[in-house]
Amino acid sequence: MSQKISKTKRVYELLDKRNIIFRLEKTNKKEMIIKLVNVLLNDEIGRDIKDEIVNVILKREAIESTGIGNGVAIPHIRLDSIKNFYIGLGLSKDGIDFEAIDKKPVHILFLVLSREQDKVLYIRTLARLARLLHNEEFRNGLLHQETSEDVIDFIRKFESF
Repeated sequence: MSQKISKTKRVYELLDKRNIIFRLEKTNKKEMIIKLVNVLLNDEIGRDIKDEIVNVILKREAIESTGIGNGVAIPHIRLDSIKNFYIGLGLSKDGIDFEAIDKKPVHILFLVLSREQDKVLYIRTLARLARLLHNEEFRNGLLHQETSEDVIDFIRKFESF
């Protein structure tokens, strides 16, 4: 679901509870990205643009994985064909092979999609996510949340520090 945003929004304000997927099945990087793109963009855009977005993400992943280690991946792109700013979250207790730099499975995946003109928001959001996900207590706690509302409240708590 899209949201109107300003350049100062925090992650918990940008993450729509409908864009959180719990208990992702054991799958691969491509399937995980496709699932999140479909959840984020729902019926807002056509299949051809969704395919373009997935292909651009996968092309970037082929160059260098956004699996940054510690069970985390943050694939992200900016494209003119994206008409708003989106954040999706996928959680997997079992972990997914994301070809992360530490070779370990990914349990937490934030997908960030942005239009070209939202560069400042895009960079600030990626920085906020990196800061949050660097915290082991945050990563572990995020995986134990039961509902989308719990996830949003949990992130709000950590962004309030």
